[in-house]
Amino acid sequence: MALNRYTALVVAIWCSVEVYADPCKSYMTLQDPERSTNYHPGPLDPLLCDRTLKTGWYRMIDANGTPLRMPEKCPDHFSCGTHVPVWFKGRHPTVADGVVSAEACGNVPVPDQNQKCCLFKIPIAVKNCGSFYVYNLTSTASCSVAYCTDDSQGCPVGMYSPTGKPPCQPAYPSLKTAPTLSGPEIVKNAQGVEEFRFGCNIPYTTTDKNVGFEIEWLFDHKPSPVSPMSRPQQVTGTTRVHYMKDIDMIPGKDHLNKDVSCRVKTYFLNAPNRKSPAIESNHYFAGIKTDPSKVQVNEGRKEVEVKLISTIPILCKVPNAHPDKCLADFNLDLGKDNEVVAEECSLQMKRSHWDPKTKQAAVSTKLLAVRDFVTDGTKQVSAVFKKISPIHTPLFHQYQPPSIQITSINTDTDSCKCTGDPHCTAFDRKKYFHFYEAGEYVMAKSNVRPFEVHVRTWYCNGRASCICGLSAREGNDVIVVDACHSDVNHMRVKTYVKSPYQLANGTQIKRDVAGKVIEIFFPSGTAIKVDVQSKYLDATMTVPSDDYAHTSGLCGIFNKYSGDDFTSPNGLTYSQYISVPRQFTESWRVPRGQSLFDRLPPKDPEPPKKPMYCQCNRQEKKIDCGPEKRQNNPIRRASRTIDITSSLNRGSRLRRTTTFIDTDTDGDLQYNFDYGDPNSPTLTATWPTKSGLTEAVALKMCTDAAKSSSAYTQCLATGKIDVNEIVGGCVDDMKISDGDTEFLSSVVSAFENTCQEKVLKDPNSYTKNATDGTLIMPAFVTADLCTTPCQHGRCSNGACVCNNNWVGEDCSVDATKPPQALGLTRPEACDIRKRPCRLTFLDIENIADTSKLKCRLKDLTIVNGKVNTIGGNVAYSKADFQNYAEVSCEIPESPAHKGTVASHAYHVSVTFDNNRWSNDVMFVIYDSLCQNCTEKGVCTINANSCHINGKCYSAGDHDPTDTNNVCLPAISATKWTQVSVPTQPPPKTTNSTTTPRPITTTAPKATPFPLHWAKYGGENKMRWDIWTKAETGCSCYFDQSKRDCACCELGGCQCPTSSKYHCVKCGEEFTCGTVKPSTDYGIDGWTATFTGCPCVWDTKRADCACCQNLGCPCGKTHRNQCTQCGHPAACGTKPEIFGPPLNDAIIG
Repeated sequence: MALNRYTALVVAIWCSVEVYADPCKSYMTLQDPERSTNYHPGPLDPLLCDRTLKTGWYRMIDANGTPLRMPEKCPDHFSCGTHVPVWFKGRHPTVADGVVSAEACGNVPVPDQNQKCCLFKIPIAVKNCGSFYVYNLTSTASCSVAYCTDDSQGCPVGMYSPTGKPPCQPAYPSLKTAPTLSGPEIVKNAQGVEEFRFGCNIPYTTTDKNVGFEIEWLFDHKPSPVSPMSRPQQVTGTTRVHYMKDIDMIPGKDHLNKDVSCRVKTYFLNAPNRKSPAIESNHYFAGIKTDPSKVQVNEGRKEVEVKLISTIPILCKVPNAHPDKCLADFNLDLGKDNEVVAEECSLQMKRSHWDPKTKQAAVSTKLLAVRDFVTDGTKQVSAVFKKISPIHTPLFHQYQPPSIQITSINTDTDSCKCTGDPHCTAFDRKKYFHFYEAGEYVMAKSNVRPFEVHVRTWYCNGRASCICGLSAREGNDVIVVDACHSDVNHMRVKTYVKSPYQLANGTQIKRDVAGKVIEIFFPSGTAIKVDVQSKYLDATMTVPSDDYAHTSGLCGIFNKYSGDDFTSPNGLTYSQYISVPRQFTESWRVPRGQSLFDRLPPKDPEPPKKPMYCQCNRQEKKIDCGPEKRQNNPIRRASRTIDITSSLNRGSRLRRTTTFIDTDTDGDLQYNFDYGDPNSPTLTATWPTKSGLTEAVALKMCTDAAKSSSAYTQCLATGKIDVNEIVGGCVDDMKISDGDTEFLSSVVSAFENTCQEKVLKDPNSYTKNATDGTLIMPAFVTADLCTTPCQHGRCSNGACVCNNNWVGEDCSVDATKPPQALGLTRPEACDIRKRPCRLTFLDIENIADTSKLKCRLKDLTIVNGKVNTIGGNVAYSKADFQNYAEVSCEIPESPAHKGTVASHAYHVSVTFDNNRWSNDVMFVIYDSLCQNCTEKGVCTINANSCHINGKCYSAGDHDPTDTNNVCLPAISATKWTQVSVPTQPPPKTTNSTTTPRPITTTAPKATPFPLHWAKYGGENKMRWDIWTKAETGCSCYFDQSKRDCACCELGGCQCPTSSKYHCVKCGEEFTCGTVKPSTDYGIDGWTATFTGCPCVWDTKRADCACCQNLGCPCGKTHRNQCTQCGHPAACGTKPEIFGPPLNDAIIG
């Protein structure tokens, strides 16, 4: 190394000799014992270097002030306390010579013997001052190079004598090895406060007490100007260690994140001014570091873990502090550009994290590149940890950990759409393809994550097929948009959550006011838009960068290569140049009964922790966390539709938790779907069509439709939209359908959806906010764009301005015509035992959401099973606009609700202008306890009930005015049957316990029945049958003179003489002899379980009893009990089973 330096050195330096002063009287002094030719430094000794030597005259002396001179002979390598010793070439001058120019040589170890001892030369000057010499010296070119002194006659370095000549003795204690640094070590002081300390261990025998050590603590190998421990500390006696505590390192901002070490000088106590050269210990990094310090994240890849590692423990300066409560918060700031998110924005490092073996405490988070759906290239982001000021850890006050440099790499995203009859444009294709068959198909799926989209197609114009349904799955969420259940000429869309689980956080379902746009957003960033046309659905889907090269289905493999788009599930690739690739599309047909419409996929195992991502923008004090924060899809941000997630999510929960639906909005879609014929001949068409439509006319119609978009001119100006591809699909639709103009409505939505996706992907389309620098999306594809095409009007500033006599969100409602009611959405009579029946839905056409929207109700009576439409009161109720094809009407409490009749009906009609009313639709309400009714109001009486004096009673019910009268349908279904009911004394109670009534055993039993436990305050009770209160002690219905028959529970009826010790549910006497013990068959006849079902009075709670046998809940105070509907007085009558009344605490 030294050779390389000095061979490049131009030795043409000459020091001008000062003539202004006598150098014998004006000089500097070199007094370094290590310069002696007798001194050879050890491996731990520091080396001398004269690179910083000031040019000038120098006198050389030893430790005693005795004059020395430079050696005239070549010294050994690694002598004179340095690597390359410099010596005097030639003979020293006499006094008479005055100032003489001379040369000094450097002894560099080289293999060339000719250059031995003098590889390079340094010009110097020298003068003999009589008793000493002075030298005009310059700095050396590099390290470690130093001038030598000839001390061949004096004491060696480290030795001393008063004369500087032998005999010599040690000048100071000698250390054989360097001092060692130990720690950090946690100790507790007398007050119980923990502290850590470093130890400077001196390797010297403890038997010698005439020694002293001077200690200095260093930070990055230098003394700290603000630390008292950097000033010399004296250690004497037998002590061989010196400690620096954590409080000695305060303020931490000056001493943390530096290498801590100590250096030691030795001396004898009787000569404290004669100290050894300083020897430095090993060093230890004390502070917090990041691992890694530089990281790369990719929009198409998983998270990257980063750690904060502290090499010193977090300690609280309070007595006996809990290790989990002693902590420091490290707050992460990722900036305001939202390029990267983290699992956590605040990392807590605790005392308990400290590992004394590794001497580390570590906390971590994961960083993820935000899927922003913008082709914005590679970005540089700094993950900055803010300064901290923990209360009880003063060492970290105003300390700031190092930052992490993040490189965020963009990965592309893309969209796929299927519109019209349908024609699909795959992720990588610029040209659409067709498929004309009815059935179920995989539109797209991911091969690396649980994501899949299925579509249903039906015959929509007599020839070709169109999409009528879409079902999308991500994770455990399955969402269905279905119109296939309706008539193609009166299409009505129902959107619902099919999965039986709570939707994942970040899953969002939205729709426009008219219900003609449904949007599904998943936490991954996937966006699905369904545009509802008159006879079909258009579907557009955008997938995140995670799916790059990992998709399949009709949308193809998303990898920027169109050649493999037509790839079947078994890997077979078809030609990309076929416009109707039937073999390809049929390969993605879903077998009947296997689609997401028919069955749920296996549940995706829940990860140990649901991933949560946070936007850490501390500059603007915005910390926003959620699974959906991993994406920043501008299409989702631009959406102005209505969020309906909560209502659909609740409906899904209700369907899966109870058989009694407490709303009138739910109903399973069960219908026969035409799955089509995979072997049907391929559809063909030619120009002109049968009706005479030419290609030129169709092209003009489709082009004009595209031009009707408010964004047409601006979208074309971007150069990103191929309008010919969109118009071409419309022209093909017109050819196949023989000019069906219904397909023109698809052109505008397809054009605007494509334009929005392409424009929002381009970072150059955005403008910067002058105030905060945030990016603003272009208005012509966001705020100024109408959510649906305006049918009879124009789009202005994001809203439709309708032509005269047209109203509605999209100007599609003819204001000169009344609404047309097509029927009930749920075409069935409403049973008050299953639903509240206080709301009904009408399928309707030509309806608008106006301030005058309301319902009209005409009372209809049902007499002898038939509807009487003559007369009746008229009332008005609130109407709610559901969508373009559905309106709901509130229903008042009917006579059937009040129990005065078993069935009742209304004629329901609707208006949106308070002038023109729709046609009437019948809505029938009935009590299934007594009757069964059809939607047309034809009712029949149930065999197990009585219809007495216009009211309905279940078998076993007593006359409210005479308990001796009982409904016994087997004897009479139209009048009371008189029986004698004995009066039984109530059970005896002591405090809160109940003594059960003794059960006689006059009836033989085949086997003993187990003892069942009653919870919630009830006492143990042997109930060998849920309908039997006692096996004997009551009058027999067949012979009232006898009192040895079973006593029955409410709703139970005695069995005949062969099983007279047994009761069964009234109307099920055929089960006599078959015992139903609790709790195998429920708690009692009406209560299946004490808890586990939603409460009717608060559907957010699920700690109420589950009913059986069409029982009704008892309400809030006795929510763990059910009873026979219509008999609320029975609630709370069996405390020995159900316990005392309950307070509002949740049952656990």
